[in-house]
Amino acid sequence: MHGRAVPGSILLAAHATALACVLAGCNTTSNEARAREADERLKYGQYAEAAAAVEPVVKDTPGDWRGQFAYGRAMLGQGKLDDARRSLDRAYRLQPANEEIVISLAECMAQQKDVKDAYQVLRAFGKDFRSWRAYLALSRIAESSGDPDTAATSAVDAIKVNEPLPDQRASIEPYMRDADLCFRFGKDAEGVRRLRQAYGIAPEDPRINQALDQRGVARGKDTALPPGP
Repeated sequence: MHGRAVPGSILLAAHATALACVLAGCNTTSNEARAREADERLKYGQYAEAAAAVEPVVKDTPGDWRGQFAYGRAMLGQGKLDDARRSLDRAYRLQPANEEIVISLAECMAQQKDVKDAYQVLRAFGKDFRSWRAYLALSRIAESSGDPDTAATSAVDAIKVNEPLPDQRASIEPYMRDADLCFRFGKDAEGVRRLRQAYGIAPEDPRINQALDQRGVARGKDTALPPGP
């Protein structure tokens, strides 16, 4: 004895729903694949190819933040700043807590000579998310804009928020950045202090040891200094 027959209308509706789900899944997969391809192209500076890979996503699915981000970086790499700003703005609105998006958007702003906007977005992100990378990006933009005071203070701000995750160690990048600025501004003693702090974090790092050698600093049990501002 077979069960009751299912009405044809219900079968058609079920098939339609399944087909819609499949198509939606395929579209998502396609978008992700295109974004991954664009990311890979961007690694090698293939900006036009990256843009071509992800442009359909930007046109058909403007709410896909990965597509917008990849396209924005591809346009930025080609110097098409208006297009880059548009996509990076959209990506930022979709993912305001994404550190990489914020830094790319700020770089685009700086290239458009909107330095104040770049300062604002990086300072806010650095403060709200305690992001040393945002402060370092601000430091570099400030230096390239002829603002050594902001470059220096932002490097120190990066050190202040450079807090390691559990079972990890702090990054040496803020210390190396501040050391470099100190040496360029004639603050050699402060620059050496920063190098010795970096040495205390990662004594095996060849960049630190090379920099200490250049400054004539011999290594010993007292070379390392504790981290901090």
